[in-house]
Amino acid sequence: MSVIRRIFPSLLLSIILLAPLSPTFAQKSRKQLEKEKKENLQKIRDAEKILGQTERKRANSLGRLNAINEQIRVRKDLIRAFKEEIAILDSEIEETNSIINSLDEDVRKLKKEYAQMVYATYKANQGYSKLTFVFSSHSFSQFLMRLEYMEQYGKERQNQAKEIELITDVLQDQIANIESKKTEKNSLLGDQLKENNNLAGLRNEQRNTIGALQNKEKELRDEVASIKKANEKLEEMISAVIKAEIAKNAKRTANNRITMTPEAAALSASFAKNHARLPWPVESGFISQKFGEQPHPVLKRLKVNNKGVIIQTNAQEDVRAVFDGKVSAIVNVPGKNNAVLVKHGEYFTLYANLKEVNVTKGQDLSTKQVIGKVYTNRDGVSELHFELWKNTKTLNPQSWLYRK
Repeated sequence: MSVIRRIFPSLLLSIILLAPLSPTFAQKSRKQLEKEKKENLQKIRDAEKILGQTERKRANSLGRLNAINEQIRVRKDLIRAFKEEIAILDSEIEETNSIINSLDEDVRKLKKEYAQMVYATYKANQGYSKLTFVFSSHSFSQFLMRLEYMEQYGKERQNQAKEIELITDVLQDQIANIESKKTEKNSLLGDQLKENNNLAGLRNEQRNTIGALQNKEKELRDEVASIKKANEKLEEMISAVIKAEIAKNAKRTANNRITMTPEAAALSASFAKNHARLPWPVESGFISQKFGEQPHPVLKRLKVNNKGVIIQTNAQEDVRAVFDGKVSAIVNVPGKNNAVLVKHGEYFTLYANLKEVNVTKGQDLSTKQVIGKVYTNRDGVSELHFELWKNTKTLNPQSWLYRK
């Protein structure tokens, strides 16, 4: 029986099962982490650009604080991805070390058995030559058996040498593999340390900005009241437009639902199917204020109620329709500037705080068609007010947009 069959079963399991399978599962996870890191780095670049626009104004504002908060959030996600990837590498290194130990032990055993085989051959050849051994047979049958034995013995030695060479090569590959993983891990640790330092700097900047804003409490409270008043006026106007759409068919008015043609019903159903997959109304940016009742970022015990979301973006950013539809209304509200309401069957999307509008009432729109440009305030903050309605009910737009 071949020596490899006596020593190799556990080794084969290590190489065939442990080495290929474990990294495959880990690799899938690492691919996902690589994707997350790439996305987070892009988010960081976007947030840095937006933050830079507020820095040029040299003013502490809620928009600036929101940009800092977004940077902190994304960098924490990035650090988490680094930690998870390092943990996977640690696991891979541990498995590879186990394989190396197994290979090293098998090489040692094979070399020991090979040495014993060579010594046995040497001892045998001291008294008899191979020819003497074969031709001293007592019968032709024994002659053939001895001849076959000598041939197999020679092949066994050759196989033994090949097996040692094979395992040694595999061992060297695994050693190179673990060194590569260690280098990769050290690189990730360096990236993580860099991000930890960036995060510490941002948190310090966050504290300073909050402190400066807290000194302007009256100004902030006045701003909250002004925004609330503008929002109420906007909601009043939009609600009136939607109710007017519903009132077109008096028989259905009591149901508070839009009466739809077959084409409108199909559009509405298609819109609903794209839940969590709608494109963002701006190409870059982040949600600085979420839907519903939220605590004020600076003023304690003060809450604000949002009917939609506020998306902070770049100056001069194009605002786009999130789905096919028709422009139902274009209004101007002090504090919210220009606003465009787009109808998608029984769904409506609202785009407010626009500097300029590129569409007209009654115009048909396609997905991602430019509606206008976002307004930038005196502090260099560019924010889009975005809402989503189903008939007369407001929905959380964030859950309908695809996750960045």
